[in-house]
Amino acid sequence: MLWEKQEGITFDEFRSFFQFLNNLEDFAIAMQMYNFASRSIGQDEFARAVYVATGLKLTRHLVHTIFKIFDVDHDDQLSYKEFIGIMKDRLHRGARVKGRHHSSFSGCVRSGARRQVKQLWRKYKEKM
Repeated sequence: MLWEKQEGITFDEFRSFFQFLNNLEDFAIAMQMYNFASRSIGQDEFARAVYVATGLKLTRHLVHTIFKIFDVDHDDQLSYKEFIGIMKDRLHRGARVKGRHHSSFSGCVRSGARRQVKQLWRKYKEKM
């Protein structure tokens, strides 16, 4: 079992985690420093790096949960690859098509723009 006692995540912890994900690029820079030094990061360092990079204070329980989920080799350390690599892949997964990244939003905008252009073209041709 991963946890000694099963404790859920509060809404505030959930919200903090997603605020953190919105600032993932800032944190990734801090995490890369550890990567360049060929070091992994412990829970206290992780929490401190999140705070310095994003201004968010994650609870000890949330940090512990993040480590239980992402610490693939169970060494109580997160490497750049274990966390940032997985999170960046996850954030882009919904927009990936045949190995290329596409924004769902931009695809929707293009589709809507094409419809509008076709309608305008039809109206233009009717007036001619």
